[in-house]
Amino acid sequence: MKRIAILTIASIALIMALGSASATWLTYREDISVSSATVDISLTYWHNSTTTQTYRNITLPCQLGQLNRTVTKFAIKANGADISYNLTVNGQSIKSSQAVSDGNWNNVTLSNMVSGGVSASDTYLNLTFDVNDSHNIIKIVVYGNDSAVTSSWISSQITVKEKDVTSPAVGTSSTNSFWTVNDSITVTNNMAYTLTDIKLTLSYPSHKVSTPTSQKTISSLTGSGSATRYVQYQKYGPYVYKVNDESSGTSHEVTIYIKSNEQLTNCVDWVIKPSDDVYEDYLDNINTDTLTIKLGNVEKDWELNDDGYIELSDFTVKPTWSQNKFVLTWTEAEITPVAPASWWEQEYASLPMWLWVVIAVIIVAIVGMLLYEKH
Repeated sequence: MKRIAILTIASIALIMALGSASATWLTYREDISVSSATVDISLTYWHNSTTTQTYRNITLPCQLGQLNRTVTKFAIKANGADISYNLTVNGQSIKSSQAVSDGNWNNVTLSNMVSGGVSASDTYLNLTFDVNDSHNIIKIVVYGNDSAVTSSWISSQITVKEKDVTSPAVGTSSTNSFWTVNDSITVTNNMAYTLTDIKLTLSYPSHKVSTPTSQKTISSLTGSGSATRYVQYQKYGPYVYKVNDESSGTSHEVTIYIKSNEQLTNCVDWVIKPSDDVYEDYLDNINTDTLTIKLGNVEKDWELNDDGYIELSDFTVKPTWSQNKFVLTWTEAEITPVAPASWWEQEYASLPMWLWVVIAVIIVAIVGMLLYEKH
C-alpha cells in the first residue's frame, strides 16, 4: 500500500522511532560474550582463643587450584601455652591432635590441603577446626592473583545486552551493509567479599566489522555489588541476497530475498533504489501507483522518501534468508494512444500546413490581380 507521508509527520515519527530504539536494551542479539575472566582475591580472617569447634566457610568464584597455594593457608599460633588442634578442610581430615609449642606458628598451606586430599577443583573452602586450649591465635588467608573464574560464574553473574546506535539497513551487498551497536556488560558479585582487578576477556560475533577492545576491567567490586562496562562497535547488516523475476507482459512480480547474520526484530530499514546494480533491469519500469509489497503473506507499508525512492521501516529479518522473502507486484501504467494529427495540423518546414494553404491562396490572389490589371 502506498504511503506518501507529510514531512512534519514523518519527522515526528522518525524522532519517536529513534528515541524508542535508543532506549531499548536487547538480550536476544548475537552480541559480545565474555569468554573468560580473572579476579584478584585477598581475604584474611582471625579466630582467637578458640576452643569449641569452629567453622569458616568461604565460597569462591574460581576453583581452589586458581588460588596461590603458598599464601592461601590456615595458620595457628600457641599464644601463652602449648596447644594441639584438629583441622578438617572440605571434608578431608588434614590435622588431628597437631601439637604446637608456645610461641610458635603452625601453617597449613593450600598446597598441604590439596596434598591431604582436598580437590583443587572445589569452588569453596570449608574449614572446621578446634583447639584444646584457649591460648591461641588463628589466621586464615585466602589469596589469588589473576585467578580464572569458572564458566558457571560467568554465565550466572555476567549479563550482556545490546542496543542500536544506528539503525540496521538493508544493503546491496554483504560488505556495504553495517550498523553501530552499543553492548553493556554487567558483572554482579555474588560473593560476600570484595573482588578486585576483574578482567573480562571479550569475544565478538563472527559478523563484527571491528573489535575495538579485547578486554574490559573493573578495578573493584564489593560483595553483592554490580558494575557495567560498555563497548561500541560495528556489525555487518542485512543485504539483498537474491532477486527473481516472474513478470509476464505488463504484470510484474519480482521476489527479493534478504540475508541477515542474525535476527533483527522491528528495527530494519530498506531504501529500494531501482538503479542499483543488484536489481539489474528488474525494477526499471516499476509503477508505484499500483505497487504492493509483501513479506510472506503480510502486506508491508511503504512510502516514497524525499528522493523519490521506495522506503520500508522497522521490519523484522531472520537469519534464514528464505524466511525474508519480499514480493513486489505492480502493473505498468497504461499508455493512452495519441491520435494522428489532421493534415492541416501537420507541419512542413516548421510551419503548419494550414498556414501554407493560406500563403498559397494569397499568392494566387495576388497573381490573379496582376494579370487582371494587364488586360
